[in-house]
Amino acid sequence: MDEIINKIIEHNKELFGDDPNVEKINVGFTNAIYKVNESFIVKICNDIDNEDKFKKEIDFYKANATNTLIPKLFYSNTEKLDVPYFYEILEKIEGVTLYNVWHTFSEEQREDIIMQLCDAMKQVHSNIGEKYDWTQYNKNKFNSLFEEAKNKGLLNEEEIEIINSAYSLFDKYLESDEFVLIHNDLHFDNILVNDSKIKVIDFERSMYAPKDFELHILYYMIRQPWKHANEECEKYTKVEDYKNIMGYIEKYYPEIINIPNLYKRLAIYDIIYEFSHFVRFPNDYDELKEAVMTAAKRII
Repeated sequence: MDEIINKIIEHNKELFGDDPNVEKINVGFTNAIYKVNESFIVKICNDIDNEDKFKKEIDFYKANATNTLIPKLFYSNTEKLDVPYFYEILEKIEGVTLYNVWHTFSEEQREDIIMQLCDAMKQVHSNIGEKYDWTQYNKNKFNSLFEEAKNKGLLNEEEIEIINSAYSLFDKYLESDEFVLIHNDLHFDNILVNDSKIKVIDFERSMYAPKDFELHILYYMIRQPWKHANEECEKYTKVEDYKNIMGYIEKYYPEIINIPNLYKRLAIYDIIYEFSHFVRFPNDYDELKEAVMTAAKRII
């Protein structure tokens, strides 16, 4: 990879200068990441299976070039001409993840942070996409996971009946007309804060969807904040520190809260999310099955 980063540095001399300081950063699993001159981040997609997601992130940056609450994209290349990998050059953001400091903030500081986050979401959601069958999209994901769980014998007859009852309500609750660009992984590990100002990062899961789907991961984190926290920050997470977030979102972005059947829709997103873990991690069978059944009962 040293040869690759050297070629990228050479190709982008106008940005980096003649003798830049380059340092490899040991974060991430699907990308090689380098810091250059304390001002730039170079991300190299060295996993071909991640190229679609990497391209999504580049497209996200381009669609939100005027959004000051995300890092600036200086350059990207997906043609593999100068090096045999996709790569991007980003503004290096100073700060720590919101998980690191949330427990130290006053409620006034927390409200200000969520106000900024709402501004970031509004800017991203101003990108309008084409309508598609959101109900069927979610049904397809659900059915695949549900069938896998039944084939593996993970559910008894009573549980299957309850889940079928929940599934029968997908058509009632999921109809959607407006589709916007969303981050789709909005938890506090993807929000950096420096001097009380935020930047949102990591857009590889971005997609066009109804705007309430943006709340899925965020609402999940609010109820179980330790689930998305990194190992170092998990010890700081207490539910009571997160209890006012939805109220702040309603105050500063009411359009995303005042959606018909919002909490039923969030429960549907939950059951699909929980099923995806339930069928993959049998060692956590009891905990994950309980989460699936809780989501199903919320839908009903």
